[in-house]
Amino acid sequence: MVLTDDATLSRALDYADRWLAYRCWRLRLPGVQAAVRVGGALVLETAHGVAEAASGEPLTPQHRFRIASHSKSLAALAAMRLVEQGRLRLDDAAQDRVPALHGTEAGRLQVRELLSHGSGAVRDGDDVAFWHLQAPFPDAERLLAIAAAGVARVPASAEFKYSNVGFGLLGLVIEAVTGTAYEDALRQLVLAPLGREDVTADLTDDAAQLVTGHSALHSSEERRALGSPRAGALAAATGAVATASQLTDVLRTVTDDDDRLLGAEAKRRMRQQQWTTAARDGGAAGYALGLMLRSIDGREWVGHGGAWTGQATRTLVDVERDIVVSVLANAIDAPAEELAVGVARLIDAALDDTDPAADETLHLARSFEGTFSSLWARVDVVELGGRLLVVSPTAADPMAAVDVLTPLDDDRVRVAAATGMGSGHEIAVVERNAVGRVVRWRGAMHLDAVEER
Repeated sequence: MVLTDDATLSRALDYADRWLAYRCWRLRLPGVQAAVRVGGALVLETAHGVAEAASGEPLTPQHRFRIASHSKSLAALAAMRLVEQGRLRLDDAAQDRVPALHGTEAGRLQVRELLSHGSGAVRDGDDVAFWHLQAPFPDAERLLAIAAAGVARVPASAEFKYSNVGFGLLGLVIEAVTGTAYEDALRQLVLAPLGREDVTADLTDDAAQLVTGHSALHSSEERRALGSPRAGALAAATGAVATASQLTDVLRTVTDDDDRLLGAEAKRRMRQQQWTTAARDGGAAGYALGLMLRSIDGREWVGHGGAWTGQATRTLVDVERDIVVSVLANAIDAPAEELAVGVARLIDAALDDTDPAADETLHLARSFEGTFSSLWARVDVVELGGRLLVVSPTAADPMAAVDVLTPLDDDRVRVAAATGMGSGHEIAVVERNAVGRVVRWRGAMHLDAVEER
């Protein structure tokens, strides 16, 4: 459901919602939930598909997900609040705060190294059966045993090495500084000040409206339901529970315009790149303090992703324009990053309109809109940012290789093809029904309207 009154952005979000619905169906995902927040306002909150494949229960925007490694951003917010309050320093060693870590490799690791995945620590320990639902997640005793056995796999501050154990150790540091359990510390430092006590650090006894996670289709033609255990001592790394709209509100706190949790200096330090990495799609990326960084069309976004048993999630934050996009899906193989980037690119297409068209021009362009298909393709003809575009919703990236149509009159357009392989400089002609809706394209485009499902 689109919630904004801004016409240009509203149209882009309306299309993004339809694009997500189609991608959910096309990829045979059980369900996709998404939210977009602009300037602090929730402008899109939507859900498609089902919360559980077996029962067919419809997925709603109120269903809660295990947001997995988004928990690291929440833990980083808590840590940076303690730093800002003078109760913790980024160059503190873990053993300075957690006496049980004295004399261990883990104890010598600095808070900054834990926050940035620069600790060199083992990712999950030497037995990862818990990620396969074959053992409980480590409790504090088990985490300390992992620390005592030796966590170093590469020297600290030598390279980027993702570590859930590292963030588990950070959780112990936060507990020691605050004198409370990590769940209570996160609530006091981050969630309560935001009025977001509906977000939890880990699974609670109240599992109402928790989505069911589903297995991947990489080795089976059917998805099966997967369990969702408590994360225990790895709650700071992977335990949190939230909806997409709640998550956009919490992670908005790293933007320039949100001062509810951190001052400008603390936010800049939190967002400062510590390591260069690569996104799963090969794009430029990096890591800061509890925040993933990535570039999309030359614009920098921060945020995080998460992979849980049967769930995949991704949030992107444009700190300058105060835009937050969250996409949550309840299948382990769901391309959450791809979907979130797609929504971000559609928003960019609308906001980057530098030459607004006249109302009559826009009216004519929008009269060609619709969804069309043929033996060869399915396309959406949609006006975004003043341009009439031919978008392929079957592609992972909605803005890759889009054709641009220039209306010549009520029934004809000239095609500016994205590549030389297309029908560039040619004319496409439409046929309309009695109410003026386009029902087919002929000429350079041979497509028929798709009836709404």
